[in-house]
Amino acid sequence: MNQNKIVITGTISSGKSSLSDILRKKGYEVIDSDKINAKLLEKDQINYREILSSGAFNEAFEDGIINKKTLGKIIFNDPKKRELINKITHKNIISYINKIIGKSNEKNIFIEIPLFFQMKEKFPCDYVWLVVANKDVQIQRLMQRDKIDEDFALKKINSQNFSLMKEKSDLIFDNSTSLNDLEKKVEIALDNLEKR
Repeated sequence: MNQNKIVITGTISSGKSSLSDILRKKGYEVIDSDKINAKLLEKDQINYREILSSGAFNEAFEDGIINKKTLGKIIFNDPKKRELINKITHKNIISYINKIIGKSNEKNIFIEIPLFFQMKEKFPCDYVWLVVANKDVQIQRLMQRDKIDEDFALKKINSQNFSLMKEKSDLIFDNSTSLNDLEKKVEIALDNLEKR
């Protein structure tokens, strides 16, 4: 059977998870790469072991466990370490995703990958669905979600290459308004996808 692999990605705090939730509600399989990443960062899992043995992130380890907040700060403030951790983790995440896809009988399988465009190791897919929101909405969501100030929220938003994301996506969902609006847009996209 020919499977459509559709990547869901988007700008920070645009509502990628909201789109994924809508798809799940409609019975579609959605693989969450963040959950896979969290699993692989658990003690003795492959990404945990490789990060530890790199010796570059020692300050993120507390009592044998990775402090994700500390790790996040390290990689956000140090581009070289961000590149290193991406090199370590992305290949293992992709390998795990491919194992799940290999066991699936679904015609359309969705994979939520927030950092899809930042990945050096490319995940082969058929379509890319990009979720966006206007900057004011992003700032508010990000401040609320991460409990950070406006300046840091803006810094995170501006660290993304929005024009490249738009250019390389097959479909763009503006999620600046309501969940209802997003659901209507998703329904239209699914109708078109099922016709292929």
